[in-house]
Amino acid sequence: MNQIENPTPSETSIKLGDVSFPHRKVWIKTYGCQMNYHDTERLLHHLEKLNFAPVEKEEDADLLIFNTCAVRDLANQKFYSHLGETKKFKDKNRTKEVKVAVGGCVAQTEGKELLKKYPQLDFAFGTDVIDNIGDMVYRTYAGDEKFSITTWDKTNDYSIETKIAPGTPQAFVNIIKGCDKFCSYCIVPFTRGREKSRRLQEVVNDVKKLVEYSGIQEITLLGQNVNSFGKDNSETFAQLLSALDEVHGLELIRYTTSHPYDVSDELIAAHGTLKKLAPHLHLPVQSGSNSVLERMLREYTVEHYLELLEKLRKAKPGMIISSDIIAGFPNETESEHRDTMKLLDQAQFDFIYSYAFSVRRGTKAARMEDILTDDIRGRRLREIQAHQLGIQGKLRAEMVGKTYRLLVDGESKMHGITKWKGRTTCNRIIHLTNIPENVSLKWHWLDVKVTSATSLSCQGEMIEDYGTKILRA
Repeated sequence: MNQIENPTPSETSIKLGDVSFPHRKVWIKTYGCQMNYHDTERLLHHLEKLNFAPVEKEEDADLLIFNTCAVRDLANQKFYSHLGETKKFKDKNRTKEVKVAVGGCVAQTEGKELLKKYPQLDFAFGTDVIDNIGDMVYRTYAGDEKFSITTWDKTNDYSIETKIAPGTPQAFVNIIKGCDKFCSYCIVPFTRGREKSRRLQEVVNDVKKLVEYSGIQEITLLGQNVNSFGKDNSETFAQLLSALDEVHGLELIRYTTSHPYDVSDELIAAHGTLKKLAPHLHLPVQSGSNSVLERMLREYTVEHYLELLEKLRKAKPGMIISSDIIAGFPNETESEHRDTMKLLDQAQFDFIYSYAFSVRRGTKAARMEDILTDDIRGRRLREIQAHQLGIQGKLRAEMVGKTYRLLVDGESKMHGITKWKGRTTCNRIIHLTNIPENVSLKWHWLDVKVTSATSLSCQGEMIEDYGTKILRA
């Protein structure tokens, strides 16, 4: 999903300074993680005030924005290719006064270089100035020369209000930004800065308003290292989760992404006691080799990681764990690669996101001499993925005949047939097979019985429909 639905603003022209903003259209292409999609929601919220409505096709737009990710090489390459294509589009629409902007992580580190390389680009903006998009759009439509804004917020306080797209009971809530870990392969500290947490009570009040005034029932707490929340102000992530668990009308709490080093016993205990906390944790391990983890500067061992999984599953029986794996870290040996394959068997991940290592400029890993080839990395990645699919197939087979609660969030096409689908509280996607075509279940809470499963998907039948609102006793 690249665009987020918003109501169409008024056709009435808005006057700001010397610039008139008639009804215009914005197209946003979002790359990367949930944090980037959260930033896109904020961009659209602010642009709505300038009379911009989102569109799905870039040829319909007056303003094109690329919200970029610098973490994965594939996302990077897609972005550069797409940005290059906008020159022809802009040349064809000179009378329309089309503007092109780049935001997000790539803009944070390469904003000025992008403006030099791509003449069609009007402005670039970094990750810490998302909420200033209105001023930047005003400047470019007022005729200002090309500019790049990538300044950091140097204050110690971090305070925001969550902006959401109307019409959905789900919301991303950012609770901490930045990262202090400086893993040797990761660019995030350079694109998002150091860790800064919101205050616990501000987050709780924010969520209460989302529930009361916007009908939000499910939240996903966001941060580059979300379970490091509160370290800068003597609060803890587990305390925040406990407070949110008491919010009346809120049904489900998810969070991402976690660092194993910061999974505390207090947080593990919260998974065993809190009613609204999803029985799922995404806990990136990256490698099953201690020597590779040491070169990655990950600050934990395989043994410590597996101990965390044991504690979590003891605290919350049936706890679902997913993870990230990097194949072919610089100079990874075959023995180190086999250690990762062994870890897959030990951890029994429900699913993984796996990638071949790619160099990120400015990181410590980029300065490492490396003997591995792309062919070796590709082969190891395929081996990891094939092995994991075998594990997933067994885990999914165990779901057949069991009942899960889920929130229907959309439709999907399978073998030419359109089916409703949703994510269970434990983050598994189930496609519904017994719903007539003329029945809409969007945003309904259901109890669903799984009827069949493969390594990649589950099919299920609705056995109870709770409608669009389900309050706990």
